[in-house]
Amino acid sequence: METNTTENNVADNHLQFNASGASLFGLMLKNWLLNVVTLGLYYPWARVSMLKFYWQSSQLNGTNFSFTGTGQEIFKGFIKVLVFIFGIYGLLAYAELTENQTLYAYTILLSILFIATILPLAVHGAFRYRLSRTTWRGIHMGYRGNRSQLFSEFFIGYFFTIITFGIYIPWFIHRLRKYIIPQLRFGSLSFNYTGTGFDLFIIAVKGIVLSSLTFGLYTFWYKKDRMNYFVENCVVHQGDKEIRLRGVFSGWELFQLGITNFIILIFTLGIGTPWVILRTFKYTVEHIQIPSEIDLDHIAQTEDDYQDATGEYVVDFFDLGIV
Repeated sequence: METNTTENNVADNHLQFNASGASLFGLMLKNWLLNVVTLGLYYPWARVSMLKFYWQSSQLNGTNFSFTGTGQEIFKGFIKVLVFIFGIYGLLAYAELTENQTLYAYTILLSILFIATILPLAVHGAFRYRLSRTTWRGIHMGYRGNRSQLFSEFFIGYFFTIITFGIYIPWFIHRLRKYIIPQLRFGSLSFNYTGTGFDLFIIAVKGIVLSSLTFGLYTFWYKKDRMNYFVENCVVHQGDKEIRLRGVFSGWELFQLGITNFIILIFTLGIGTPWVILRTFKYTVEHIQIPSEIDLDHIAQTEDDYQDATGEYVVDFFDLGIV
C-alpha cells in the first residue's frame, strides 16, 4: 500500500523516511545475536544503532537527521538502573528464603515507589539526552524542562486518574503535553501546545462509542482524530511568527495500513515485523506537514549536549515511546 501524503499538500518543507525492511531486519538480527552472546550487555550499543537507523533514515527537505549518541553513554545509565533492579530482586529472594514477610512487604512497596518515581524522571532524562544528541544540518534539538516540575505534573495527573477511575486520562495526557512540548527546541525554534483536556475527552468518548458500535472498525478513525489533533495543536515559534503544524492522517489509510500489516505478520509468521514497523513509521512521519512559513534556512544553534543517558535506558525498558 502506498502511504503518500495527500495531493493537497502545499507545504514547502517535507518530512520523509527512507529505509528498507531488509536493512532493519539485518540490524535487529545482529542486535539480537550480540545481546544473546553478551548476556544482554550489548543492549546499550544495540539501542544506539536503532536510534541512528531511525534518525539517519529520516529527512527534512532532503537532509538526513543524525544521532550522535554512543553505546558507552547509555551503558552508564544501563548500569545505574540495573544495579537497583538487581538489588530489589535480591531483597525479594532473601525475604522469600528467610520467610521474612515484613521485609517482603517493604520490598514490594519499594518496588512500586521505584516504578512510580522513575517513569517521569526517565521521560525527562531521555528527552534531554536523546534530543541533545539529535542534529539536522549541525543544529541540535533540545529539551529545557525541569525535572521537579515534570515530576509534579506526572503525580498530579496520576493521582486524579486513580480517584476518577481513569476518566481523567485525557486531562492527564493534556497536562504532560502542555508542559513538555513548550520545553522542546530545534535550534532557535520553540514550540507550544494549544490542545485541551476536554477536546481529548470528547474525541475519546466518540471513539469508544463508535468503535463499540462498529465492532472495532472505527478504531482507525479514532486514531486518526487523535493523531491529527496532536499535530495540529503543535505550534512552532520562529521570531515573532507562530506557525501551526498540519496533520493529514486518514482513517481509511490507517485502516488499510493496519490490515496489510496484520496480513504481513500472519503470513510471514512474524518475520515481517521489521517491514511492518517501517511502514507504520514512514506513514506517521510523512503525514505531518511543516508549512513553508517556517524558514529552516535561518535556524540558529542554541542547544548544548547533555551527557546523562540514564533516562534513555529506562524509557526503553518500560517501552515508552517518546519520539
